[in-house]
Parts: sequence; C-alpha cells; structure tokens
Amino acid sequence: MSYDRVFFGGTIITLDESNPIAEALAVKDGLIAAVGDYKDIQPNIGKDTEVIDLKHHTMLPGFIEAHSHTIFTAQYDLMYTDVGGYKYNTYSSIQNKMKEVIAGTAKGEWCVFTGWDVELVPDLPELSANYLDTTFSAEVNIMVITQNGHSAYANNAALSLSHINRDTPDPPGGTYVRDKHGNLTGQLLEEPAISEVLQQVLLPNIKKFVEAIKYTLKEYARAGLTTTTELDLALPEARFGDILTSGSQYLDSLLQALREEAAHLPTRLAYYTVVTKKCIEEKSPMGFKGGSRLWHAGVKLFADGSPHCGTAAIKRPYLYSDLTEKLRFPPPPNYGKLNWTYDQLLNQVKPYHDAGWQVAIHAQGDRAIDQVLQVYGALGGKNRRHRIEHMGLASEDQLAKCALLNVGPSMFVSQLYYYGKTFSNDLLGKDYTDNWAPVDVAFKYGCNVSLHQDTPAFPGPPQPLASMKTAVTRTHKDDGTTVYGPNHRISVHQAIQAYTTGPAWQLFRENELGRLKVGFRADLVILSANPYIVDPMKLDDPNTIRVVETYIDGHCNQIWM
Repeated sequence: MSYDRVFFGGTIITLDESNPIAEALAVKDGLIAAVGDYKDIQPNIGKDTEVIDLKHHTMLPGFIEAHSHTIFTAQYDLMYTDVGGYKYNTYSSIQNKMKEVIAGTAKGEWCVFTGWDVELVPDLPELSANYLDTTFSAEVNIMVITQNGHSAYANNAALSLSHINRDTPDPPGGTYVRDKHGNLTGQLLEEPAISEVLQQVLLPNIKKFVEAIKYTLKEYARAGLTTTTELDLALPEARFGDILTSGSQYLDSLLQALREEAAHLPTRLAYYTVVTKKCIEEKSPMGFKGGSRLWHAGVKLFADGSPHCGTAAIKRPYLYSDLTEKLRFPPPPNYGKLNWTYDQLLNQVKPYHDAGWQVAIHAQGDRAIDQVLQVYGALGGKNRRHRIEHMGLASEDQLAKCALLNVGPSMFVSQLYYYGKTFSNDLLGKDYTDNWAPVDVAFKYGCNVSLHQDTPAFPGPPQPLASMKTAVTRTHKDDGTTVYGPNHRISVHQAIQAYTTGPAWQLFRENELGRLKVGFRADLVILSANPYIVDPMKLDDPNTIRVVETYIDGHCNQIWM
C-alpha cells in the first residue's frame, strides 16, 4: 500500500498520549494511516504519493470550536451592517456609516446594524426608538443589535411593522422594555423579543446564502478550525413555539443545499436547532444525524441572558455604575433573570432528552447554572453528554457536578480578552471577574471541556489562538499586566485540548477527530511556530504564530487562495 500524502520536516503534535510527538504522518483515503518516525513511513511512499515538507512548521489536529454561530455569521455578513468596536472606535465614525447605509435605503425597507458595543466604544449614545427616528430615519425600518446579541433596539417604524405596541405582552423568555409610564422604549431583551422584529426582514436567496456560508467557513479555516458549529439554527418564525411552515420550508431548503455542498465545505459543521416539535418527531439518536461533514448534533435552549445587559442570572447583584446606567440594566439591586422556572425548563428539556437528543443550554450566571444542573440531574442519562454553554460564573461545586453527570462545559473565558476591565470595574466586580470561566477547575474534575468565542456575538473574526491565550494568561488584550484570577490560568497543553479532544468528545466525534492517530480523520492544522514554546502572551500575534494551512480528510483547503 502506498500513501496518498506524507508530511515530514516539522514538529507533529498528536494529542495522543501514547504517541505525543511524531516525525512524520501519512494519509490514505482521508484517514491517518501512520504516525511516527519517518524511516518507518518512508517504505510506503509510492510514485504517486505527495510528500510535503513542513519546513519546520508545527502540525496539530485541526481545531474544533464547539460553540459558534457560523450560519448566523454568514447571515450577518450577507444582510446586515457591522458597526462593532472591532472596526470602529468612535460614535462619529459609526454614525456616519449608519447614515450612509440608511440614505441608500428606500422608505419601508430595512436597515439592520450589528455589533453595537458601549463597552468598546464608550462615547456611544443611549439608544431608543425615538432617538433612532430623530437621528437616522422614521421612515426606514431600523434595528440595531448589540455585540452580545442579547439586546437590540428598534425604531418606531420597525416596532409598528412587527405589531408591537404598549399593550403587546412580552414573549416567553424575552422583554419589550418599557419606561415608567408603560411606553415602549425600543429596547428588546433576549432572542424571543428580538426575533419578533427580526423575522420581518426578508431572508436571502438560498444560493446566495450558501455561498456566504462557504465564505464564512473559509474564514474559520483560516483561523485553524477544521470543525465548527452553529449553536442556534432556526429562523425567526420557528424560534419560539411550534414550527411555522414558511420558516420550516426555508430551513429545510437551506440545509438540503448545504448537504449538496458538504463535500466541498472547508470545515465540518455541526448544528444545533432551537427546540421544536420536529426534533421530537424525528427521534434522532444521541446527538448524531447526517454525514461526516454536516450533521445535526442536538438542540439548544437558553436558561438566562448576558452579563453585558444585566440579564445573566447571578447570586450577587450586578454593580451599579455609569456604564450599567448607559447599558440600561434593570434597576438595582439587579440579579439578572432566569428565563424559566425550574418546572418550565424541565418540561422543555425532558421531551428532547427522552427522544435521544443531546441538549445544550446557555447559562452564564451561577443561578442559571444551578438550575440547569438540577434539570440534568433529574433526567439522568449520562450517555446523552448534555452541555452547558458559556458557564461564566461556574463554581467549583458546579463543575464537580458537571463531571459527576457527564455534562460537557463549553466555557467562554474569551470574554476577558475584550471585557475583563469593564466586567471588573463596572458590571460584575473584581471577585466575580477573577473567577470568570474557571477552566482549570473543569480540568481538575476531569470534565471534557471546550473553549469558544461565540462568533459573531464576540468582536472580530474567529481567533482560537487568542482564545487559548486568554485561557492561559487571563489578561485583557491591551493589558498584559492585570491578571483576572491568576489561580485559574491553565497550561498551553490544556488550552489546546480544549480546542481538540474536549470539543471532539462534546460532539460525539472523539473516535475520529481531535487527535492525530491511526484511523482518525486527517483533519490537520499547520502553524508557523510551536504554540508550546512561544511566549503565551504572543499567541494572538500573527507575527509570532499564524495559521499556515488546514487540511480536512487529508485534502488541502488552500486557505490563503
């Protein structure tokens, strides 16, 4: 047997404890056929074998991001205008961009802006429906979605078109914010409320949408990812309650078009749908349905909101500050909000659990994490590998319980990269911030943990190496001296595990992804330097370490072409 492809001439880090470092790696039919010394692999190099010199670069298993929103990212890029703090640093520049876009939009049409972030752009004004009307337009439908995605603002035209008025009841799990007189302010909290407006926006042509998704996945591949996820796949019509025909048909058409392109996608894509009756009817077995490139991994719910808008459910109150006032947090003392009672959440999760689905529940605050663990504990069934998403304020006891219940924590330590300062000084306080996303504790109890950045609900493009840096250093991107919880720093090896072996387990793919091991799929990332030996503070510096190439099933993605 001759190999299809052989790599040599660099450092090959396998994440396989029985064979951690290798000189060479061989691929046959999309699988890893040999990993070891070059002299042992050389005899099976044939005349048609492609031999690739790594040129002293470092190869690892392709990175896996267990919590992202790749399809949403494509939708944002295709349909909306980004005004986030990654691109802009003043209100003047953002205002000019918004006015430019609105000026080119006809009366009655939509302008949706994303990335509004008072924490990164401090001179942003307080938004309201009236402010959007008077400053921008009362005739164009305007919606501004915050960077974290849990809060948005709509002008009066958009609210009217969505049939939302002062007498409209809040949707389950969401809030139409009102002033002290009961009038709508234009602020929308949480996805159920945001979706009632966003569903009015015409969805894109399927072919264009698929091309946008393929482009987005190439951006993920350029970051070193070979498997990524969409953790909230649903159309606004189908988002809360029974499936509506229009939403269901569009979603089915989109997924069918993606399946037809699956063999050409530059990353694998696992998706989780917002819970619907269809999930129960299909009775998918334990989180797997579909092919090796595109599959339906589970279902998603929300137990609470976001610390950026004061809706993550916490046990100690948020700080009261100028920033919380500007962000329009609920009045103090504010402990955030659970989206459901325990019985409501249990009754929502149980049908999907019983039907064999893996369930992933968003829970940022410690109160929400308690509730989710109580629900999972009542259901049993360790083989489901249920997940908790973000786990920002997880305690040691809660992570110990995750290990006991075989629950996979997907942790959002990356929040510290941009928001460590505002968390500590203005929103949560020093103690909560120093204990934000204690990844070390998850490892201590043997959890199969993953790290993520939650793109596009996080500034900028996906950057797994920056996420690893944050987990290892626990520093803000612009301040290498202030460490938020030095006791919770992890090793580079653990950070890499949280982007390889941990997420592979969470996605039920630990026997084929996440390690460079014979029989595993040849999903590979080549880096310009060895992350184990570079300065951890420079893991986010492309001049120090960058992604050279990725391979999926042994085929080169040609990510820079």
